[in-house]
Amino acid sequence: MAVSIPALPLQKAELTGHRRPLTALTGIRFFAALFVVIFHSRVAAFLAANGLPYASNFFANGYMAVTLFFVLSGFILAYTYRSQIETPQHRLRFWQARFARIWPVYALSFVCVSVPFLSSIPPPGRALATLLMVQAWNPLHPAYAGDWNFSCWTLSVEALFYFTFPWFQVRLERLSRRWLLTLGAILLLGSTMARIPTRALGVLYQGVFRFIPLPVIFLPVFLVGVILGNLYLEDNASTALRGSGLFTWIGSLVVIVSLCLPFQSPATSFVLIGYTILVYGLAAEPTFISRLLSMPLLILGGGMSYSMYLMQLPVRFWVKPVFAAAKEPDGFWNMVVVIVVLLLFSWVTFQFVEEPARKWLRSKFAAADRKLERQAELHR
Repeated sequence: MAVSIPALPLQKAELTGHRRPLTALTGIRFFAALFVVIFHSRVAAFLAANGLPYASNFFANGYMAVTLFFVLSGFILAYTYRSQIETPQHRLRFWQARFARIWPVYALSFVCVSVPFLSSIPPPGRALATLLMVQAWNPLHPAYAGDWNFSCWTLSVEALFYFTFPWFQVRLERLSRRWLLTLGAILLLGSTMARIPTRALGVLYQGVFRFIPLPVIFLPVFLVGVILGNLYLEDNASTALRGSGLFTWIGSLVVIVSLCLPFQSPATSFVLIGYTILVYGLAAEPTFISRLLSMPLLILGGGMSYSMYLMQLPVRFWVKPVFAAAKEPDGFWNMVVVIVVLLLFSWVTFQFVEEPARKWLRSKFAAADRKLERQAELHR
């Protein structure tokens, strides 16, 4: 089966080739991260108290934006690495690229939490597990997943995705489009019926799910994204789809309706179906929404979204003393200040830590890999 969008040539300082950026999927990451930030405020309670139940439900369900991140992660990895990850050397390069992408800011977030509040540092064993990104892998102690910086539990979930992705991807590439569609539908419907999108650390982590590691619970959602990315390439997606943007608009409608349902309602799980349709539509269809999300400012926001997500807890810690004497320390102005400071700090982190560290690490890994290749050739 031919891949319709070939990878660009591998550059000297790069670990892997790249395909053209899907800018709308970058832009939507900004809104997903902001959605999670607002979820951790009192906006939902304020709206409910003022007689706006649907708007309150919408923001109370903000934690389910994490599911969108997992679908996006699978889609982008499949889109980027298809046909580039067959050998052990390819797998190593993939893991090196992932480490360079996520670990510098991940580690910085712990420093930002710990410097002003030393009591937030967990015991040595749990601290090491957190630094190694395996803190969410222990179903016997699910609370450990929130150690140090609570938001980092999702990165521990992603770590398992990254570890297993090469083997899943190679096998999925061998499947026909019919089998990809069948497997994707089974995982999508199964995850929806099992209410996977409504489950998170501290939210509906009950019943049989108490005995399953969080990364395994969310693995089917990630695989839905991986299959979707492969289907996108199989569907000759190098040219935009014709029509009125049916996928984008239907996906948007399903997402909005699902999120406006009452908190923890079983039907909110249908947001996963909405996310899946929407991601495909944003990648493939030229619509007003995709053009909006592709604006330079929102692409920058999407680039900052990782720092925004990880730095929300440190920023809340920093801002809290300012409002400590107020009658409502978690009120409206607190949220406004948190968002403003978070955006500024995330921009600084993205520009001066995340991007430079990623490029430096990738170039060092690439140089080390080339050196090993030359040594191997000399010994042949």
